[in-house]
Amino acid sequence: MDTPLLGRQSMETGAAFSPYQSMYGSPGRVQTTKHMGEGIGMTLEEELEPKCSLWKYRAPLSEVRELDTVNSKYSDEFMVAGVPWRMHLQQRTDQQNGVVYLAVHLQCVHTNAGGTYGHFKISIVNRDSEKSKGKNFHCHFKKPGSAWGLHHFIQLERLLNPDVGFIERHETNGETVPCVQIEILLKVIDPGVDGTYVFGQLPKPTKSTHHKTPINASLQWPEQEFTDMSFVLSSGEAIRAHKCIISTRCPTFFDDNSDGSSITLSERMNRTVFDLFLRYVYSEEVPEGRLDPETLIDLYQLAAEHSFITLAKKCLELSQPLITGKNVLQLIGCESVQEVIQSSESTTDSPLQLIFLRVLTANYDELIQDPRFDDIPGKLNRKLSLIMRSKAELGDISFNPAVEERQLSVDLNSLSKSGVFSDMEVILPKGASMQLHKVVLRNRAQQTQRWEGSSYQFPNEEQYMFSDETYIAFFEALYRGTIENDGEPITPELITLTLKMDSELELTNQDLRKECEAWVTAQNCLPLYVLSVRHEVQTLTDTSKVMLSKTFLDKLREEPETVWRLMEELTKNGLLDVFKSFSNHLLSQH
Repeated sequence: MDTPLLGRQSMETGAAFSPYQSMYGSPGRVQTTKHMGEGIGMTLEEELEPKCSLWKYRAPLSEVRELDTVNSKYSDEFMVAGVPWRMHLQQRTDQQNGVVYLAVHLQCVHTNAGGTYGHFKISIVNRDSEKSKGKNFHCHFKKPGSAWGLHHFIQLERLLNPDVGFIERHETNGETVPCVQIEILLKVIDPGVDGTYVFGQLPKPTKSTHHKTPINASLQWPEQEFTDMSFVLSSGEAIRAHKCIISTRCPTFFDDNSDGSSITLSERMNRTVFDLFLRYVYSEEVPEGRLDPETLIDLYQLAAEHSFITLAKKCLELSQPLITGKNVLQLIGCESVQEVIQSSESTTDSPLQLIFLRVLTANYDELIQDPRFDDIPGKLNRKLSLIMRSKAELGDISFNPAVEERQLSVDLNSLSKSGVFSDMEVILPKGASMQLHKVVLRNRAQQTQRWEGSSYQFPNEEQYMFSDETYIAFFEALYRGTIENDGEPITPELITLTLKMDSELELTNQDLRKECEAWVTAQNCLPLYVLSVRHEVQTLTDTSKVMLSKTFLDKLREEPETVWRLMEELTKNGLLDVFKSFSNHLLSQH
């Protein structure tokens, strides 16, 4: 008999990402995955650490489709760190737009006393690894039956489309079973000696088939055009930058409510460190090659202060082998390091302190004879004393999980919405306008250099007549570097406009074009063909027409009214073109 299960009413209404608890009794129809052969259901792929492993849940496509009539589907239970877990699938409908999603959650069947902390990643695998969809979570499973995941993990239509790549044909017992592959990389976290939890990073499995290419939201640096502010060094030298980028990426520089036209840096700040910092602010490029430990430590502190965790981690990685028994006391004696160590709450600086402590303990007998040993700040000295007397332990070098990392794609998306420090008004064909930024536009689209002055108006022509909402969605995608937006529907209009702008404005980020091309499917090829003809997007016309010719008969059988309604919107030439392509396809089949 199955353990108490979950029904739809156990989900928190409207939550995009929330825990839910077991409901006892009979909340709805629920099922566990049927055993349909070897490799179907839950399988262990790799043990990475004593309390961390990679699992694969192959859910037969037939069972995913049954979510239309069955409230929930569960995987078999699997064990990690002595705790039983299982995957939970549901079908969820967005009440605002009617789009149907697959909801995916990880459920802790029985927790440890006080709950169980887990750091995990759920991924739905695509045969093209770059198109796989994954999400990381750090969660506290407080009670038996607690679960965490996403209500809107992936659009169900996209998942079930055989042309998109999420369906695997698994061979088992001489039969082929279409499946959806869901990977779960799970690490159970134990509390530290002080009762707190440090999540760190998940290890990288060697057998994972999921790899997500990072979003390319990079801006060119150095970029002197359109600058409107300066950072001033103690030498009087000025480093030019853009208010819109700095205020969005490093808002603490504007905490004093100044307009940011001129910001004076600390006397200790040097040009090399700040140039490396600004390069990361604009492009998320981390330093490579050999740098001296002083530069890396200063850059680390600046990165940690502004929540650029990836940059801070890279600085620690590069500096760790350079901090030795020969220079550790000299480095600790630096004024900037002493200020950090003595700060009352230095959670983001604890990784640096741990590096110092590791070197100090390893070279203790030699270093204690050095006169500079007495200059070790009291806070660090006390911790060192406790470690040497075995009254404290060296912890793992990791970052506070409560600190949310700033990401360029997310920050630029916010900038596109806020319009703060805008220097370009873009007037849309239907009269609405957007406040945008020349530095981003020139980085993203080469032909925006033709947009002279402080405003640009799109031509009032049929080929440019998309809705205001579609234009807004396009420019937001242009800023963040991807049309994917936290589960928001990707409409045929957005695909068409993006490909239209790619040909008109020469977009520099080809990932946008590739994403749009991947979204041309058998399900949406007809509306895409109609839109591409109306808006004169030839590349999309060619692609959608080929797919439409292969699926036209099926569409007529399934949705004749919809087909003819859309076909009525075509011009005479558009109709002739599609029927010619359809006829050629039929002839090729005989």
